[in-house]
Amino acid sequence: MGIIVIIVILLIFGLVTASKRIEKKNKKLRKEMEMANPLPKEKQHLLAYGANLSLYRSESPRILPVKVDHETLKEGLSSVWDISNPEEAVQTLEWLLTEGHRAKFDQLLTALQAGQTFTEDEVGKSQECYESAQEAIMKRLSFEKADFDRVNTIAAWDFDRAVNIARWSHVLGYITEDQAWGYIERAADDASRIFHSWKDYFISFAFGRALAYEGYIYDIIWNGKELLGEADSIWNEFSIKRSA
Repeated sequence: MGIIVIIVILLIFGLVTASKRIEKKNKKLRKEMEMANPLPKEKQHLLAYGANLSLYRSESPRILPVKVDHETLKEGLSSVWDISNPEEAVQTLEWLLTEGHRAKFDQLLTALQAGQTFTEDEVGKSQECYESAQEAIMKRLSFEKADFDRVNTIAAWDFDRAVNIARWSHVLGYITEDQAWGYIERAADDASRIFHSWKDYFISFAFGRALAYEGYIYDIIWNGKELLGEADSIWNEFSIKRSA
């Protein structure tokens, strides 16, 4: 075996090992925060609808507090979401829950699923990202085409973000804890009504990221792998459907 090949193998092995160490450390920190800030099961169930974005940010999806410092969170909400006060927080949350990106992009999703094609001038990188999302999910998560055919909305992209915006807005004092749970429960209720499985919810979130955000989804694939595949994940503990 050539020396260059050996070096490449060692580099890849080193990166994988480092990545596993980081993930193990993140899980340990999440567990410690969960033990320090316990929530009843019914409220953990509500937070499950924000698990995609929580894990993407290396936060626990089972509690309200976050480990990121408040100044960083405040700056992020301001720069990305234009949220700097209670009024803007409420306005954004209401938009996500009543309209969101699904109002515009569900129609594009339907067209793409029907086989229509668009130029970049028409939809930017949305079609390219949509096709890349399907390919990545099928390859990395072993989904089948029939799994995609069931999903005709990107609503999970809006609901997942609503759960997290409510969470962050409460942490920063923009809304009360009762207000935060009210918004989170509205997102959970709508998601429970629309989706039949967490697999569908993940696909909807991924399509939202691809179409509305024009983002590639490689960096959320591992979230899906954990949420759908690990026995102790929040999605495997709670059903997508909420009891009446």
